[in-house]
Amino acid sequence: FPPAVFPLSCAVQNYSWGKVGLESEVAKLVASGDPLVQIQPDQPYAELWMGTHPRGDALIRDNRIPQKTLGQWVADNPACLGAKVKDAFQGHLPFLFKVLSVNTALSVQAHPNKELAAKLHAQFPEHYPDANHKPEMAIALTPFEGMCGFRPVEEIVSFLQNVPELRALIGEVAAEQLERSGSDDPRGVSAALRVCFTRLMKSEKKFFVDQLNMLVKRISQEAAQGKDTSGSNGDLLLRLHSQYPGDIGCFTIYFLNLVRLEPGEAMFLGANEPHAYLHG
Repeated sequence: FPPAVFPLSCAVQNYSWGKVGLESEVAKLVASGDPLVQIQPDQPYAELWMGTHPRGDALIRDNRIPQKTLGQWVADNPACLGAKVKDAFQGHLPFLFKVLSVNTALSVQAHPNKELAAKLHAQFPEHYPDANHKPEMAIALTPFEGMCGFRPVEEIVSFLQNVPELRALIGEVAAEQLERSGSDDPRGVSAALRVCFTRLMKSEKKFFVDQLNMLVKRISQEAAQGKDTSGSNGDLLLRLHSQYPGDIGCFTIYFLNLVRLEPGEAMFLGANEPHAYLHG
């Protein structure tokens, strides 16, 4: 029988948002797994991939095994997946196990469901290299901060009433429509929320940059005067703007839930769920 447990050399992704050098948990894991690896102190180490993804198939470090990569080994030994998984996923490993080390915020994104993922893979394989949907389970190794899913409508309405720069981008008609929508009409709330978020994300660039600069200036002045800026989510707004000045994504903090996790806590991100990892 071939060895069932063997060491892997896993792919590292050096995206610019990753923590740098040995501040990164990814770098620490890489160094602990291979003493010959030299961690570059000024290099971001953002993601460690443990799986069979075509852009980062893990290498096998065991001379007893003829296959060079984990993907090749799974293809030659599909029974390792168990009969149910093997049959359901045509002999492929159905997940990609990652460790992320986030220094600056990632962009807001939403992963397609299975049907749309297959369609996008067929149409744009260079951008969607596989046909799988991408639900995620994020488990915190350190204190972690992210955004996931839309806030309760009451919170969004409160921001629309306390952040005039946001209301200017949404427009009075859309803002009032959301304010009038009631919790007893989830379809009405969903439709009004869709209009508001779409208007935000399709704002003309000069207009939203001007509004964002006005908001940052106002919150900075209020903070300097010792005022409470929590009604405008001031601390997070200033932090994100310092990382990505002039970015429309700064306004998404008024629509998406802010989630803070302690080590061992987790959150699930389903298909079509807007989310962004912020730090940790």
